Amino acid sequence: MTLLELLTVLTILTVLMGVTFPTLRGFNEKNKLRATVREIVALMKYARAEAIFAQRTTQVFFDLDKREFWLDLREPDPKTGEYNPKRKKRQLEQKRTLNQDLWFDEVTTYDDNIINNKIVAVDFYPDGSASPLLLTVANRAGAKLTIEVIKSTGRTEITPGTIEDKRAANAEAAQKLAAAGTAR
Repeated sequence: MTLLELLTVLTILTVLMGVTFPTLRGFNEKNKLRATVREIVALMKYARAEAIFAQRTTQVFFDLDKREFWLDLREPDPKTGEYNPKRKKRQLEQKRTLNQDLWFDEVTTYDDNIINNKIVAVDFYPDGSASPLLLTVANRAGAKLTIEVIKSTGRTEITPGTIEDKRAANAEAAQKLAAAGTAR
């Protein structure tokens, strides 16, 4: 190989790497967002199953300021009904922190489920239902995913975009359903 051929190949490789690297970085950020939202949803599914099988209310918490979330598995004292921190049986699960490039963007829930204006609690009940929640997680690239906890079933859904995007899509679907009903 001549020096000219070697320099040509190196130039082509440099250009390809320059074009490919930003694309891969954005792909990685999107994967972090998806993986984190899936982790949150998995925790909520576990909380729902725990509530149904243990026949008691189970809660998942989101600290909006500290960007943390966790599941409360403490069991109350059978005699007093109070939570005793000295009781070792099934205590609080480890808190999980969002990746540094992610944050809780917006949240909609009942006022009763907001503690000290910064911690949001989602209650999962023994009948399988839950307190409703809409929670958007965002990343630095501007991508957003919204998690919805459905009140009647306690199940979760993930949709791209913000809470307003989700509401607009639901309104559009309701209009189409109504239009299909009147067409008959």
